[in-house]
Amino acid sequence: YFVSTDDLLDILSNGNNPVRVMMHMSKCFQAIEKLKLDNENPPPGVRPKGMGMESCVGVEYVPFSTPLPLENKVEEYMNDIIKKMREEL
Repeated sequence: YFVSTDDLLDILSNGNNPVRVMMHMSKCFQAIEKLKLDNENPPPGVRPKGMGMESCVGVEYVPFSTPLPLENKVEEYMNDIIKKMREEL
């Protein structure tokens, strides 16, 4: 991912909180504003699941056929997001 040092540090330091990482999605993926999550405010210790992709261009939304668990390390679930994007498109 080609992001600024400040953004990268924020992504890595908030990796256990996917809701906080979503604000950087548009910097990591072209035309993707963020993932739609099943819970924007999950209780402590619970991670949300990605339900689809929201475009930053217009109001396009691509739902996932199955929810994407955002588990493990941030670099692992970011790779899972890439894999899911390819599968769904």
